[in-house]
Amino acid sequence: MNCVLCQNPIRDYDPAFNRLQIDESRAVDICQECVDRFLKWQQGKYARLFPTNAAKRRFRKS
Repeated sequence: MNCVLCQNPIRDYDPAFNRLQIDESRAVDICQECVDRFLKWQQGKYARLFPTNAAKRRFRKS
């Protein structure tokens, strides 16, 4: 099985961790590396919406 984002094979596939449910009728399988990238992107968005001191330090542009 391949990741829909990067097309790399998904190692140690587990539906609980690798299945991204978009809505009731759509779901995709993504690899752990893409999950990590997605989470980091999402954390950056939340840091801009809710700027705490820890978030500012972590996502400060250098």
